[in-house]
Amino acid sequence: MTYRSDIDGLRAVAVLAVIGFHAFPEWVRGGFVGVDVFFVISGYLISGIIFEGLRTGRFTFTGFYARRIKRIFPALVLVLAVCYACGWFLLLGDPFMQLGKHIAAAAGFVSNFAFWNESGYFDNAAETKPLLHLWSLGVEEQFYLIWPLAAYVVWWLRLNLLLLTGLAVATSMFFNLEGIRRDLVGTFYSPVTRFWELMSGSVLACVAADPSSVSRRLHAFHDRLRADAVWRDRTAMAGLVVVLGTVVALDRSRHFPGLWALLPVSGAWLLLAAGPDAWVNRKILGHRVMVWIGLISYPLYLWHWPLLSFARILNAEAPSLGLRIAAVGASVVLAWLTYKVIERPIRFGAGGRLVVPALCVSMAALFAAGYFTYRSEGLIGRAINRTDKASFVQYYDDIRKHGIADAYRRECDFMEWGTDRAREAIDPVCTQSGTRRTALLWGDSFAQALSLGIRSVLPGDTRLAQVATSHCRPSVVPVDLDVPGGRCQRANNYALAAIARLKPELVVLAQIGAHEETDWAGLTARVRALGAKDVVLIGPSPQWAPSLPLVVTSQYWGRSYDRVSYGLNADVLALDRRLATQFRESSLPRYVSLIERLCNAGGCVAAVPGTSPPELVAFDMGHLTPRGSVYVAEIALRSALIAR
Repeated sequence: MTYRSDIDGLRAVAVLAVIGFHAFPEWVRGGFVGVDVFFVISGYLISGIIFEGLRTGRFTFTGFYARRIKRIFPALVLVLAVCYACGWFLLLGDPFMQLGKHIAAAAGFVSNFAFWNESGYFDNAAETKPLLHLWSLGVEEQFYLIWPLAAYVVWWLRLNLLLLTGLAVATSMFFNLEGIRRDLVGTFYSPVTRFWELMSGSVLACVAADPSSVSRRLHAFHDRLRADAVWRDRTAMAGLVVVLGTVVALDRSRHFPGLWALLPVSGAWLLLAAGPDAWVNRKILGHRVMVWIGLISYPLYLWHWPLLSFARILNAEAPSLGLRIAAVGASVVLAWLTYKVIERPIRFGAGGRLVVPALCVSMAALFAAGYFTYRSEGLIGRAINRTDKASFVQYYDDIRKHGIADAYRRECDFMEWGTDRAREAIDPVCTQSGTRRTALLWGDSFAQALSLGIRSVLPGDTRLAQVATSHCRPSVVPVDLDVPGGRCQRANNYALAAIARLKPELVVLAQIGAHEETDWAGLTARVRALGAKDVVLIGPSPQWAPSLPLVVTSQYWGRSYDRVSYGLNADVLALDRRLATQFRESSLPRYVSLIERLCNAGGCVAAVPGTSPPELVAFDMGHLTPRGSVYVAEIALRSALIAR
C-alpha cells in the first residue's frame, strides 16, 4: 500500500490522547478513546495489506505473520524484559506473582482475557498493574489471527467480501450493545465486542480491493469525492473535530465502548476516508512533528504506562505532576531509542531467516519466565521478600484472601467471591429473625466490613440479619445494572422483602461511596413504611491510596503509625462533612460519622489501639480488618445502634 504520512499523524493523535489520559486524567478525561482510533487504523492497514495480497496473488500466511512478528515483537520483548527485571528488584511476592502472570499473558497475546478474569471487587488498583495497557494489543493480535483466515476463505470462495465484512461489523456491534447492558468489564475487554472497531477500518480497505461490482462502484464514487477538494477538506476537518471533541468531552463515567465508541471510530474513519490530500491531513496530521510521534507511537505506547505505574507503586500514591511529566518525557526518549536501535533495524534490516525464529524464542522465554513466576507465587526466595516490610504486607494480603469471609459473612453476598458471578440467592440464615429483636444490615462490601463489629455491640437479644452485596448500593428504585448478572437489583429486592417480613427494630444502611447518588430520605420513608422502626446511615470510613499497608511500609516504617495522614482520600473526608451537615438538618435517616470519631488534624486512626504488634484497621484502601471492625463499632457505633 502507498505510504500515507497522515496516518502516522493520526497515530500521534491516538497515542498522545492515551498518554494524556493516563498521565493527566484531570485534563484529558476522554483520552482513552485513542485506543479506538488505533483499532480503526490497524483494521484499515492490515486489511489493505491482506486484500492487496489476495488481489495480486502474493498473499501468504507465512509472509503475513513474519511481517507482524517483526513489527510487534522487538519492542514488546524489550519492554516485557525490562518490566520483569524491575519487578524482580522492586515488587514483593504477590505483586511480582501478578506481574509474572501479566507477562505470560502479554507474551501469549491474551492480556485482555487475563485482566477480564481478574477484575474482581477486591482486585488490585489498575494503576499498580504495569502491563494493563497491553489488553488492547491482545485484542489486535486476536484480530490478526482470525481475520486473515476469514478473508482468505471468503476471497477463495469468491463471496461478496464487502457484504461479509459489513455483516461482521454489525454482528460485533450487536454484541457490544447487548453486552454493555449486562457486563461492562467483559464488554470492554472482549474481542467479540471490539472487533467491529477494527472491522470498520477493514470496510474502507475492502471498498478499494473487493472485485465485486458494488465495491467497484463505491470505489469509483469514493475517488470522485476525494477529487473534490471541498468534500475531502470538510470530511477530514469533521473527523478531526469528532476525535478531539470526544477526547475532551467523554470521561470514564460513560458506559464504554457501547454507542459512545462510535464517536472516535467514526472520526478516525472520516480522516482515513478523506485521503492524504485533505488540508487537515496534509498540514496537521502530515506535519513532520506529528509524523515523528506517529513513527514511534508503538514503542511510546508500550513504555509510557509501565513508567507511570512503577512511579505509582514506588510513590505509594498518585505521582506528583512533576514526576508524571518526567515519566512521559522518559517514555518519549525510550520510545525513540527503541525505534532507532531495536525496532527499525530488526524490521527493515538484512537479518536473514534467523530474525523471526529468534524473536519467537525470545517471546517464548518471556512467557516461560512469567508463567514460572506466577506458579511460584512471586519467587518468595528473592531478597526483597525476606524483610519485615514484606512480612507486614503479606500479613494483610492473607487477611484479604483468607481472613474476612466469616467476619464479612460472604454467604450473605449476592456476588460469588473469587469469581464475581451473580448468585441467584443467598443463605436463608442471613435473614432469619431474632428471638426478640432483629436489626438488618443493608449495603455493599463496606457494610460487610462493619458486620462483625455491629454484631459485637448489639444487645444479646438482638440478631443481625444481613443483605450486603459487593459494589451494590441500597436503593428502592431499579439501579443501573453496571455489574454482571443484575445482582444489585436482586440484592435490593431481597432486602426490601426481608424488611417487610422481619419488621426489624433497626435498619443499618452503609456503603463505601456514591452516597450522594441515593435518595436517603425516600429510602428511609420506604423502609419505615415496610415496618422498620428506626433507620441509621453510617458514613464512609477513611480511605488511603493505594492501600493502608503500602502507605505504612513506604512512609511510616520505623515510626509510629497510630494515625496516618499520607495518602488519605480527601474526597471521602469532604463527602462526610457534606453528609453530616445535610442530615443534621433533616435527621432522615440518623447519620453516624465515622470520620468524626476516627480522624483529626493529625490524620485518621490507622492502627487498632491495644494490639501488639499494632494491627491496621484496614487491609487495603479502606475495607476493615476483623479487629478494625470491632474497634470502629466500639468507638463509633455502640451508642448510635442501641439508642432509641
